[in-house]
Amino acid sequence: MGIIIYRKNGVNFHDHLNTMKPFSAACERNQSHILAALQPVLGDRKHVLEIASGTGQHAVFFGKNLPHLTWQTSELPQNHAGIAMWLAEAQLPNVLLPVVLDIHVDPWPDITADAIFNANTVHIVSWAGVERMFAGIDKH
Repeated sequence: MGIIIYRKNGVNFHDHLNTMKPFSAACERNQSHILAALQPVLGDRKHVLEIASGTGQHAVFFGKNLPHLTWQTSELPQNHAGIAMWLAEAQLPNVLLPVVLDIHVDPWPDITADAIFNANTVHIVSWAGVERMFAGIDKH
């Protein structure tokens, strides 16, 4: 069976193994470049909180390539199922199911992390949202 990609409500979906996982072509293009930048920075870290995990593709890719890290995904509730599909397929013990995290809502989940990662958020939220995200990061 081939791979089928379709778009619904502004989200691309990728049918691989009949899972209909959300799919980001941009993520596929940028993940190796981001990994190259993260490797020297995260070499001595243990627990990463990813803010706004989106499709879950980055979490799977980085979790596979940075196995010394525990990678905590987070997202709005409506995106949890898609992330869970990526994680179920990858079966990586170091990548955790998403917690609810909305950068606009306090308090954030109580998560111990010695690094925080975010991609593809600050350019799509308001300036107030960017400020709230950094305020939340400051508390962690």
